[in-house]
Amino acid sequence: MTMKKSFLFLILTVLFLYSTHAQKEVVGIPYSFTHNDISMAVDRVDFPAYDVNELLAEDEQNMKDGSPMRVGAVRHVSYNFNNSGRTDILPDGSRLWRLTLHSEGARAMAVFFSTFNIPEGATMYVYSSDRKQLTGTYTAEDIEPNGVLASEFIEGDELTIEYHEPADVHYHGVIEIDRVSHIYRNVWFAGDPGKGSVDDAEDCHYHAVCPEGAAWHDQINSVVRITITGNTGTYFCSGALINNVRMDKTPYVFSANHCLDGDGSSFRFDFFYQYLNCNGTGVSPVKFVNGGEIKAFISYNSNTGINNSSDFLLLLITKDLSSKPWSDSLYFAGWDATGTSSVGLAIHHPAGARKRFSIPRQVFSYGSKYWGVNWFTNPNKGCTEQGSSGSPLFNANKLIIGDLSTGESSCDNPAGSDYYGKLSYAWTNNNNSNTGKKIQPWLDPDNTGVRTLPGMDFHGVVGVQDFSSHIEYFNVNPNPSTGNITVKGSFKETVGRCDVYNAMGMLVSSEAVALSPTFNLNLSHLTSGIYFVEIHDGSQLHRSKVVIAK
Repeated sequence: MTMKKSFLFLILTVLFLYSTHAQKEVVGIPYSFTHNDISMAVDRVDFPAYDVNELLAEDEQNMKDGSPMRVGAVRHVSYNFNNSGRTDILPDGSRLWRLTLHSEGARAMAVFFSTFNIPEGATMYVYSSDRKQLTGTYTAEDIEPNGVLASEFIEGDELTIEYHEPADVHYHGVIEIDRVSHIYRNVWFAGDPGKGSVDDAEDCHYHAVCPEGAAWHDQINSVVRITITGNTGTYFCSGALINNVRMDKTPYVFSANHCLDGDGSSFRFDFFYQYLNCNGTGVSPVKFVNGGEIKAFISYNSNTGINNSSDFLLLLITKDLSSKPWSDSLYFAGWDATGTSSVGLAIHHPAGARKRFSIPRQVFSYGSKYWGVNWFTNPNKGCTEQGSSGSPLFNANKLIIGDLSTGESSCDNPAGSDYYGKLSYAWTNNNNSNTGKKIQPWLDPDNTGVRTLPGMDFHGVVGVQDFSSHIEYFNVNPNPSTGNITVKGSFKETVGRCDVYNAMGMLVSSEAVALSPTFNLNLSHLTSGIYFVEIHDGSQLHRSKVVIAK
């Protein structure tokens, strides 16, 4: 095989493996992959092996204490361009920096940057020692407001970070690697996972695509797996993309505070991580984004009992989801903060595995802070496991009413109860004055008083009513208002019908209206809340959202 063909084969292999592991989109190839005029003697840091049996024993104990599912152990380090790695000044004046990290016995590794600030034109990659797995290209576009960055998981016990900086950049890049995660569980879900796999979710749950959940397709699409790396470990939890009253597609994710591992945690969000068939076969590449910020939480303390502490976490995804080709399938779940319950569905990633759902037998109020859930035992219709932490509990109206905090259920113990932190309690957290300790300022930033909100897909469709005709939209001002509004639109007739639906899709008002390009509409007889106003002008349907706040 010629050198040219060998190189082509290498690149095709890298791209194939990249696609199967669903890493960050690769644009370009690392400098060292295409040039043979540099030394391959790269500085390497060797970490000792962990005792996996000891880690798994700790996990077993932590599970009893209600901790989230740990998949990796974290080492704290301090590596940068000045104190580690190999730097080469290339003939064109550019700079190449490389550092290899080896963690004996790791199933996979990941690196975390407390500082990532590189100029336009610079590129960074992270790849396996055999160069068969490549993730990148990391560029200036990956700079986060807080300066942090998390790499993808690289399979195996060794990885290399490679940074290339052109000679004509406006400033020199600065990076600081502060943590290295040693993944000791199999996170690839391929073949025989072996000891400590995260794909050993028990088989009593329904796979996400099973027909029993067909009516919950949208809500299932809202649920995500969250990878959280903190001070001591890397963990899997569950959460849900959640709607806000403005319906502006702000990517909030609702989960549980006990999933956090100290300050400075990094977040990865996996969407549509599920099997393609109900029998648990067929997979597709994971759709994911890196980067999140904590907006609000209530601290959870398992030692004080669930009656003395609540448990919720609201994250903001810091990446632009609209730029993703799969964003059309996203769904922002609706919610109910009224403090009432009914039996709906629990959707989650048990053991961090591909998405499942479970059908509750009973949902009951357990004090002011929690919903209790009992499951079916004969036949078993699912329950929860570690990794399900933070997952949403939906009521019969398909609205989130809580997040999984703690419990005793498993497929071996379906009679065990689980407890979900009430969204209604988290709403104001007993009228807490700190906006970072309650959820209302984020989901209802205009203080409209809305306590129930429907879900919405990425195009803004809330499923109030289905129409075969094309829908036009009209402007409303002011919005929010007390009910007296000015409507501006392109109406083809002079007389039409105005139908108003509440947030639950119920028709609450219908009247004939005189139409003109601009006219006034009085909805002051309606109570505070979100409404969907539809105007039929004989040949066309017009729609808009109206918020009434009195």
